[in-house]
Amino acid sequence: MTRVLFPQKIIHKYVTTNYAKMSEIENKNLYPDEEISVLKHYSEFDSVYVGLLPFFRLDKKHCDTNSSKKIISIEHAREKDEIFEKIGNHSNVTVYSSNECYPTDEEISQNGNKVTWKEIILNTNLNNNKELNKALMTSIGAFKKKLQREDLLKVLNQYSDKNKVWHPTEGTFDFFTKSLIYEILTLNGIREIDVEDEFYENKKTINLNELTNGEFCDKIDFNDYYIYDKNKSILFAISWDYFFFFIAINERVFSKQSIEISFEGFWADEKCNHLWTWEEGEIERLLSKK
Repeated sequence: MTRVLFPQKIIHKYVTTNYAKMSEIENKNLYPDEEISVLKHYSEFDSVYVGLLPFFRLDKKHCDTNSSKKIISIEHAREKDEIFEKIGNHSNVTVYSSNECYPTDEEISQNGNKVTWKEIILNTNLNNNKELNKALMTSIGAFKKKLQREDLLKVLNQYSDKNKVWHPTEGTFDFFTKSLIYEILTLNGIREIDVEDEFYENKKTINLNELTNGEFCDKIDFNDYYIYDKNKSILFAISWDYFFFFIAINERVFSKQSIEISFEGFWADEKCNHLWTWEEGEIERLLSKK
């Protein structure tokens, strides 16, 4: 699939919330507005974890690249899709195309090994998860020009190129994360879950007793953004164009330790929201620069 990403301010689609009437799951509001505290949004749960989509290596040589996206010329884009005929030769248009060389889930499951954000931060000049996330977001053209951090992306690419590390694909649960979701659900006695897409147009109920780990991973499609059990003891939520996801838990069923063991990330505090990558006021300050 080919897509064009115009420079843009970070945005997120959301549904108006009415906390008093029903839960977020019942209200079909499973992902928080950008600036609202995730603890407030998921107030029916005890704690919220910000999970990080893992990088990975392959045991077998695949191809000399590392990202799920690549930049192509507008001319090349027009050859692939006639919709680009309507776009002129504007200098501020950048076209990102899916990398056809990117490994499939089957290839990753057979030959892949996880690489953590921590490993990359420890072995580069990237200081923390915030800088690594900015590098990843810059790599897919998700930021307006003034927010892009090409300097951080250069550091990331140098390390991943040298060490044959593949970047995660944004906006979807990857193979490793899906596999761990299956494991933590079944280990905690969860037998049935609901899965919904971004716009709540397709909902499916999955009986985990009937599936192996691999079969479960195959069942979770690219656009399946929400996974939760019927007793609302755990919820996994991801959004488009992002390299992290939220795990909201009921601590009477899922301990914090079990989450930390399975997923890389950090626990949300009272101030944590979807824009955790940025310091307070940082976006406005950068966008106002001339």
